[in-house]
Amino acid sequence: MLTIRQLSAVITITIIGLAAAYFLHIPLVIGFSLGLLTLVALIWRAGTTLQDILKSMWEGVKHTKEVIWILALVGVVIPTWTMSGTIPYMIDLGLSVVDPSFFLTFSFVLSVCISMVLGTSTGTLSSVGIPLIGLGLLLQIPLPMVAGALVSGAFVGDRTSPFSSANRLVASSTGVSMKVLFKALLPTTIGALGVSLGFFLVCDMSGEWHWSDITLHNQQFASGFRYSLWILLPVLALLISILLRFKTRNGFLLSIACAILIGMSLQQITWHEWLHDMWFGYHSSMFNSLQTKGLSNMIELIALIALAGAYSGILEKYRVLETYMQKLLGETSASLLSATVRTALFGLGLGLVSCTQTLPIMMTGRSLKPFWEERFPRSQLARVVADSSLILAAMIPWNMLAIVCGTIVGVPVHAYVGYAPFLWALPVCTLLWSLWWRDRESLSSRRGGGFDG
Repeated sequence: MLTIRQLSAVITITIIGLAAAYFLHIPLVIGFSLGLLTLVALIWRAGTTLQDILKSMWEGVKHTKEVIWILALVGVVIPTWTMSGTIPYMIDLGLSVVDPSFFLTFSFVLSVCISMVLGTSTGTLSSVGIPLIGLGLLLQIPLPMVAGALVSGAFVGDRTSPFSSANRLVASSTGVSMKVLFKALLPTTIGALGVSLGFFLVCDMSGEWHWSDITLHNQQFASGFRYSLWILLPVLALLISILLRFKTRNGFLLSIACAILIGMSLQQITWHEWLHDMWFGYHSSMFNSLQTKGLSNMIELIALIALAGAYSGILEKYRVLETYMQKLLGETSASLLSATVRTALFGLGLGLVSCTQTLPIMMTGRSLKPFWEERFPRSQLARVVADSSLILAAMIPWNMLAIVCGTIVGVPVHAYVGYAPFLWALPVCTLLWSLWWRDRESLSSRRGGGFDG
């Protein structure tokens, strides 16, 4: 469909446009549009009708509707939780039970536990991340550190939990069972968890976290909100709906409805105030630490995700990348380490261009499976895909998954990624494991025995 030169031009223009827009603080939609328009123009010149191209773009947009729903609802749920008193109450509750000396470690461990149960990074960050960010602000901990701890923990479950859709996608794309996948992921999971736990323990021990004017903060929040145990209902509604495997957007909608009912009953908030703050965000001269964004702040990000879906739709429909897959990867690698590096780089490239998490997982797993099966077990491919294509998406600033996570915690990706060790420790751990696996296989071969991995 496209020549290798044309494909290279599309990829280069897309990455440069996105990177330039991100670092120059220009709307990402503008930067991404350059790559999308280039791709459309080249596909059209290759003989495809504009109608077929638009149809493939629409199919791609439809695949992103759940992400668009989540991003839009995140813009609504944060101000509604604040207005109803849920977030202030949870912050005050945390002030009385959390040991500030190990706040980052506590945040990471709690996020890990919740994410393994829920199997979703967005659900985890929404339910426990928002109030913990507020606590971190009161503790005067740099917010990128808190965000890094929360995101690290959230992606433990997003990658590893058997309830995670991303985990199941890795298994189906590489042709392995969930049991085999879990066993294959175990060594690098333990390694990355150990690195992360050590990282946050060192941060906590070297930092001086302490409550700042606890009594004053409690009095301020209590003076502006009426407290009751019913205030926790919006959070419980979200958690229970996710545990029951409802669609994430339905869980958000239920949580928002609960927050509105509680806010109207306890806080005496009018419909005009609800609509205003849901659109523009919650703003109060009394509580500077509770300022939030609203749905209006999500419009640009929603447009970017829709364009990313259109872009991915073209890539999938016309198999733009698969045509040159073998040329890009070369012949079957002689060692597992070499195959791991090439596969990880390929997944990273897909994540940079497609702005999604799903496409890199699917294309890397399905397209490379024949090459891997000539030399290595499928379980090793599944491990590499989970430790690269799946996890690297969270570190790409314009990837829709990273955008959603950064939006929930209120910290841009480039600011917290250095404090999210689980994200960058996994690729390193998987490279080291591939190196060890190769050496073990060589030793087994020299002894005259096989090694099936």
